[in-house]
Amino acid sequence: MRISLIYNRKAGGALAPKKLKALLRKFGHTLAHSVDKSDSWKDLAEDPGEMVVIAGGDGTVGAAAIKLAPLGVPLAILPTGTANNIAGAMGIRAASPEEHVAAWEAAAPRQVDIGVASGPWGVTPFIEGVGFGLLATSMAQLHAQDKRSDAKRDDTVFKLFRDRLALKALASDYRPMALTGAVDGVGLQGDFLLVEALNIRSIGPGIDLAPDADPGDGLLDFAFVSAGNREALVDYLAQKAQGADPPSPAEIRRGRVLTLTAPRHDAHVDDRLWRAGAKPLAIHPDVEIKAQAQTMTVLAPPPSGPDLPDLARMAVPTILPVSG
Repeated sequence: MRISLIYNRKAGGALAPKKLKALLRKFGHTLAHSVDKSDSWKDLAEDPGEMVVIAGGDGTVGAAAIKLAPLGVPLAILPTGTANNIAGAMGIRAASPEEHVAAWEAAAPRQVDIGVASGPWGVTPFIEGVGFGLLATSMAQLHAQDKRSDAKRDDTVFKLFRDRLALKALASDYRPMALTGAVDGVGLQGDFLLVEALNIRSIGPGIDLAPDADPGDGLLDFAFVSAGNREALVDYLAQKAQGADPPSPAEIRRGRVLTLTAPRHDAHVDDRLWRAGAKPLAIHPDVEIKAQAQTMTVLAPPPSGPDLPDLARMAVPTILPVSG
């Protein structure tokens, strides 16, 4: 098959581009184009071939899929990130690169929705989800910490463990948000620790807030954790940090549109952040999050295929006291 490749050489589980290209050729594929995610995609967009392979984590997969969706070319995901939430939503589990490439022959096309979020940040498409509060603040703090640190650690299991612990620690005393809005015109009002509009079941460091979300049903799962459910949220995050799979502590409403009146709280659109202190400039302060602005086609394994281990649910390290 004649294909194009988009890769992120900085992803934690990434193959060197040379080895990745050799692997694709080994399985009989011909490369039309091969680009790093930071390169120009102009030539690829003009002639993508029969399929585009995206090798990277959720940030790379989401950004590439949104750009390529108008082309109508099927996408194949080679997950090399930390949580790999988008791949997991497609039933693509942790496996060797060879197993992933070999599985494409039996894979079937699956339609995946792309939503759109309008707010102080502008108008932005998304695949994973849009959220306010706890998760967005935690993402911002970890991002700032990583930028300050010179340490480079490619251990994806460790990163999941660290990010889940950081989220749990922040949840213990996170200041609730007073929010007013509506889901499909039905009003909501209250004090919340987090609000997430989810197209897939997991967000952030593999946090399964909406376990029944279907990325191709034309709807979003709106997950709310109120201030009164703080204890349940902290307990949930503690169990996730140890690799367990507890039930979600969120209240779920399924619908097409979430509106919020002037929320001045930290927010994220997929992995892109907007801080509460940012000026809204001339953009309207209210928020509208819509499902299914457009769709894309992703190759997914057949339902009867092997259920390979899911990285986001693997056991994580337990911190033990160090004796002298």
